[in-house]
Amino acid sequence: MNWWRASQFKKSNDKYDKSSYDLELNLYSKLLKNDMLHYGYFQNPDIKPEDISIKQIEDAQVLYSQQIINQIKRKNESILDVGCGMGGLAKIINEKNLNVEVLTPNKNQIDHIQSKYPELKFYHSKFEDMNTSESYGTVIHSESLQYIDLDEAFKMVEIIINSGGQWIITDYFRINSSGINKSGHKLHDFLKKVEEYGWKITFQQDITGNVMPTLKFINMYAERFLFPLKHFAFEKLRFKNAKLFFMTKLIRDSMERKIHKEMASVDIKQFQNEKKYLLFVLEKKSN
Repeated sequence: MNWWRASQFKKSNDKYDKSSYDLELNLYSKLLKNDMLHYGYFQNPDIKPEDISIKQIEDAQVLYSQQIINQIKRKNESILDVGCGMGGLAKIINEKNLNVEVLTPNKNQIDHIQSKYPELKFYHSKFEDMNTSESYGTVIHSESLQYIDLDEAFKMVEIIINSGGQWIITDYFRINSSGINKSGHKLHDFLKKVEEYGWKITFQQDITGNVMPTLKFINMYAERFLFPLKHFAFEKLRFKNAKLFFMTKLIRDSMERKIHKEMASVDIKQFQNEKKYLLFVLEKKSN
């Protein structure tokens, strides 16, 4: 009977839509309390991870947001924050008396924004499925373009952007096809689409070094706390209940593979060898 119930439970949980409920982003939102879910921007790329506090990470996230806001030129026109997360960036934009709207397919994030930032107009939708008659002077993709097909993204921005409007993108891009973690668009493919759809890059900044302290911080805590705790828990189970330890081998092996894949995305050397974190400002070329 328990096996049958387990099978039914598995069927009911098979469909997991990451865009609707991203477990990693939900975890980060509990750890950091400024409603921002990005890497942050450290002015001192050489800061040691053991010298970084949670407060400094949150301050770096605010500074990251400021890098984006500094690029907004059309301040009298509406702004759309695509993949807005918990609304932290939009909150800062709104505090500067700029008209900003937000979009996210994540129901938990929408509920949070409705509760904490009721003044923000929101769209509960994937960007490529957005249905609106509004147009915008600025469209922002802050660590959200990587989740969207490039052609779909370019086509939708062209529909909603005002003439001469700006498209501000901050994200990491892959510079080669190697590596375990394949997240992020290939830089070559992105630049090709920029040209293909008739856009021009008016500003570009490589901020890879400025996001590295966050990765160093994550790696330090993983090596000094998370991995030792995992080892302790597994070994404790082995000594306390060897039968259960043996029966859960497949589960533990699956966990190890998942951890290995996730850590590959924040491995410092791999990131620097495989990716660049870039800030782009795009404008549509004149016909």
